[in-house]
Amino acid sequence: LQKYNAPPSQLFSAEDILLKKNQVTRKSYADSFIYHPTGVIVEFPEAAAVLKGSVAHFFPVNFENYIDPKENIQYSIGGQHGG
Repeated sequence: LQKYNAPPSQLFSAEDILLKKNQVTRKSYADSFIYHPTGVIVEFPEAAAVLKGSVAHFFPVNFENYIDPKENIQYSIGGQHGG
């Protein structure tokens, strides 16, 4: 398994913001984004952009070999984590 180094996030453009491409939920918006390729493992995802903004991570979905995202995201579901 080759180590994946994610690129730094990019700020959404003014046009993207006008088109609401940065809208995550009905009430929340991301400040920057990263597109990841198929099949990578993001060990330490970038969590904050410039000026404490939020980062949207985009992952392509392989519908022929679908794996529930909950199976791959270690810290996304409640409970206790760490040591």
